[in-house]
Amino acid sequence: MLYGAIALNTFYWFNAVTLGKLISTPPPDWFVWSLRALVLGLTLIWLDRTFRKEATYFELALAPATQHEAPSQVMAGAKSATVAHPVVTVEPEGKRITVEKNKTLLEICESHGLPIEAGCRMGLCGADPVCIKAGMENLSKVGAEEKTTLERLGLGPHTRMACMARVRGDVKVALTPEKPDVYRSSIVAGFKYDAEVKRVVIVGNGIAGVTAADHIRRRHPKCEIHLIGRERHHLYNRMGITRLIYGRSAMQGLYLLPDQWYEDFNITCWLNTHVTRVDPTNRTVVLGTGESLPYDRLILTTGSQSFLPPIEGFGMPGSFVLRTAEDAMAIRAYVQEHGAQRAVVAGGGLLGLEAAYGLLKLGLEVTVLERSAALLTRQLDGRGAEILRNNLAQMGLHMLMEAEVANMAAGSSKAALEKVTLADGRELACDLLLVAAGIRPDLELAREIGLSVAQGVLVDEQMRTSDPHVFAAGDVAEYDGKLYGLWPVAVSQAEVAANNAVAAPDAPAATYTETPPVTLLKVVGIDLTSVGRIQVQPEQDAVIALEDGEAQRYRKLIVNGGKIAGAILLGYPEDAPGVIAALKQQVDVSMQMDELRVGDWQFLSQLA
Repeated sequence: MLYGAIALNTFYWFNAVTLGKLISTPPPDWFVWSLRALVLGLTLIWLDRTFRKEATYFELALAPATQHEAPSQVMAGAKSATVAHPVVTVEPEGKRITVEKNKTLLEICESHGLPIEAGCRMGLCGADPVCIKAGMENLSKVGAEEKTTLERLGLGPHTRMACMARVRGDVKVALTPEKPDVYRSSIVAGFKYDAEVKRVVIVGNGIAGVTAADHIRRRHPKCEIHLIGRERHHLYNRMGITRLIYGRSAMQGLYLLPDQWYEDFNITCWLNTHVTRVDPTNRTVVLGTGESLPYDRLILTTGSQSFLPPIEGFGMPGSFVLRTAEDAMAIRAYVQEHGAQRAVVAGGGLLGLEAAYGLLKLGLEVTVLERSAALLTRQLDGRGAEILRNNLAQMGLHMLMEAEVANMAAGSSKAALEKVTLADGRELACDLLLVAAGIRPDLELAREIGLSVAQGVLVDEQMRTSDPHVFAAGDVAEYDGKLYGLWPVAVSQAEVAANNAVAAPDAPAATYTETPPVTLLKVVGIDLTSVGRIQVQPEQDAVIALEDGEAQRYRKLIVNGGKIAGAILLGYPEDAPGVIAALKQQVDVSMQMDELRVGDWQFLSQLA
């Protein structure tokens, strides 16, 4: 603030003379000194207002949280907070931070510039484990998703996921998690495995594949597990790959499991390896290296590919998709090598907006094309989409609605991209085109095996395909006519597939149960969470929609039968965990509707 004041006054001190020359030469002294005095006076008013606003902000931010009577379901298991303003101590520096109750450790670390990775922000990916040195009892309880992730990571007993651990008392934390000497799986007690299953082959080493391998080892300590991946990387935070476009550290921080994890769990990894053929009769997987792997059970987690609409000229230098880490690094390299300055992103979905933000941070002028009349029609209503669009425009992104690319053209003096032509005939100059028009399941291998496919590989509730020895999970699997493409769904389906792949014939089967979809958009300055259904049923639903016009924030609840059926939270990250928990647990909020209508949603935080 002081720097800005000095810069502003320095600028007008000298330019008052320049402006005065527009009146006469030499410039009149009365004009020069009047302008300098006016700028100085306005600056002093601004400085005074800034200091007063800052004091008001701290007074509000550190005010004791108002207590509300909550339903018994909400308060069950919640610890009463005994500290008005909890203190988080970060080791080894010993930095002490006074915080507001119910903030997550991730939010606290990010707001204070502490080095921590971020991922899905739902406790599922495992990007942000921390070690709790003291005060574990002063954190929110461990939910089902976080518990599953902690078990997969196999770290020390004092580990929490920073994005899920909400502070309710004094806590001492180390940002480097406590690593064990040997990673041990959380054995499923009493599980009856099939001793005849000697070898399981998993094709695809994304989150679905690694989760399947993890849960097989928890249930079957003896069988061989082979995990085959096309990429040259172990499991990484796919939700963070846009950082590879503008960040300096490449893959550092994106890996979710160390090499030792695979070794200690006795999982054989085949990286940078293609499956060329599967013989279902002899149950053999043939690799591109010429080697063959016999299997008793095969699990397909081949994921999805970027969908490419028909665009004439796509494939020329300067045209990209963004699905893998290699894609992101290729974009960064191209921008530097060719001095790219203008980019067009074809697709205004979650991936398209995050990619556009990455290109913007890299220094490019970015235009986003969206085929629909509004952004994120599956996640937002009309008002929410309008506010999001305003936020993105303020960041510097150009948005064109109801627009799509028809063809690309290279420059006359070079083969690289120079412009794109839209379907309506408009032309946009650009050096780079990124197509983010959605995804489609990778069905090539499934078709070769002869499995039943539609949009994806057809599976039943046990994640079994039309071949009783083959299972599928994640983006490639189609269950009950639905394709999800979501990380939480991939984790749940992979656990079910793993269980049933190695269970004894007389053991009870695990079944997949659908959960409300949760989607998030995270770019600097914008937090969007959408959960459940956003379509309102006028005669059945109660709707609460609140807008903060000054801050460009918006939140909406759809309540059906006293229970939350869906929610939109734009600019309210602190409310998201409680709302998601209330929806999943089907908590009755009918007694708190008056509080919700006036924007007091604090009681929901006790659920998270």
